[in-house]
Amino acid sequence: MNKDSILQRAENVTFEVVADEAILIDINTGTYFSLNEVGTEFWEMLDGVQTIEQHATIIAAKYEVETSIVVDDLLELANEMAKDDLIIIQ
Repeated sequence: MNKDSILQRAENVTFEVVADEAILIDINTGTYFSLNEVGTEFWEMLDGVQTIEQHATIIAAKYEVETSIVVDDLLELANEMAKDDLIIIQ
């Protein structure tokens, strides 16, 4: 996976946002994953169309940080989510 990877949410994952934080639940296994506010924004962006770098650019502009830092953070998060089969890499 790299900054040009395109991701989408896995169909077997449901989520609920509470107080700007998402709780993801794999309905097949019952395992859950929680996301902070920025992670939740990223999760909600996963449309199967835009790249990680495109999502990072939007988040970086909102929080006024370097895009490269956000790319690194999103890649780390995406790798964790991929391990738990929460996302599909296209």
